[in-house]
Amino acid sequence: MGLTRAATLMLTACALGLPAGFAASAPPTRHTEVIIFQPSLRSQTKAMQSGHCWTESIAVNRPGAWRCMHKNMIYDPCFEVAGRSNQVICGANPVRHENGFALMLTQPLPSRPSFNMAPQPWLIELADGAVCEAATGTMAVIGGESVRYPCSASPSEEFQTPRVYCGLLDSLHPARVWTADKVCFTVTPSDGGSPFKLLNRTTAMIRRLWE
Repeated sequence: MGLTRAATLMLTACALGLPAGFAASAPPTRHTEVIIFQPSLRSQTKAMQSGHCWTESIAVNRPGAWRCMHKNMIYDPCFEVAGRSNQVICGANPVRHENGFALMLTQPLPSRPSFNMAPQPWLIELADGAVCEAATGTMAVIGGESVRYPCSASPSEEFQTPRVYCGLLDSLHPARVWTADKVCFTVTPSDGGSPFKLLNRTTAMIRRLWE
């Protein structure tokens, strides 16, 4: 008896180690979409706040992206808006469809640093639907390599005990379909040693990314 299309796709997903439900809902990734993110003031729905930016963004290494503060909250990245030197947009996230808010600057922006490196992604959507975002604080370290992009949990990872965390290492591999080294690990208390225990390391395909 021949397998149905759904059963064939499910077996393929299992063979590739993909989460259940992936085969039925996610199309194959044939190329990686690279998006230069630029929010617009016209899309803002939240009331304007005031604050200042004191250094370039840690999340986005390109001109016009800043690390800013409103009261005691840090927002990174915040983006310049063409023609509005006294405002930036903070809290925008295209994956979550969040427009963010306009931050009225109480101080001029710092001098713009010179960028001699290619822009690095800020948000990454993997072929399995997980979303990974550039860390702007303390990073996990696996085998001497930093987990630069912590990822949202897939359905198969979210409810495991102990909790499994996954992320992408700092090195990405540009191509028609970009790939990244993905690690999954657990975190346990440690007396001087590393609290991060590697479970597996795989090559993840990237569907789209935002710079």
